[in-house]
Amino acid sequence: MRLYKLVILMNVLLALSCSEPKPFVFKGVQSITIEKASWGKNIFKADFVYDNPNTFSLTLKNLEADIFINDRLFTHYKLDTLFVIPAQASFKLPATMQVELTDILKNSVDILFNRPMKINVKGISTLSKGMFSKTIPIEFETTQKLNLASAIK
Repeated sequence: MRLYKLVILMNVLLALSCSEPKPFVFKGVQSITIEKASWGKNIFKADFVYDNPNTFSLTLKNLEADIFINDRLFTHYKLDTLFVIPAQASFKLPATMQVELTDILKNSVDILFNRPMKINVKGISTLSKGMFSKTIPIEFETTQKLNLASAIK
């Protein structure tokens, strides 16, 4: 009988400790640099800044998202490197993105005059805590200026 109570107690504690991770809070895009500029594909590097509202650290196993600027598809982003995310902290995810010149030109007036642009990120991410993994959707929106004049190396 004592072993039975111990097993029930362990199952209750395990169920309580395995709470669902809360989604990250998107804070914006930081430190944009242009690695390669051409008439075709351009390579941009940037840091996406997030907050982890969870009281526990997580490991990001995979992230795949589409990035929209002013409701137009700008690029696709994929991160398939393990990334440890600290508990209740801000963190930066590095991004290397290939962008066609035509996609840059669609927003050229806003970029040229350094106007605020609506940035949407939509996709999925796979997070793990110990041996448990979960795929959660990503959907963020912010309005921000993208000063690409300072991004040219």
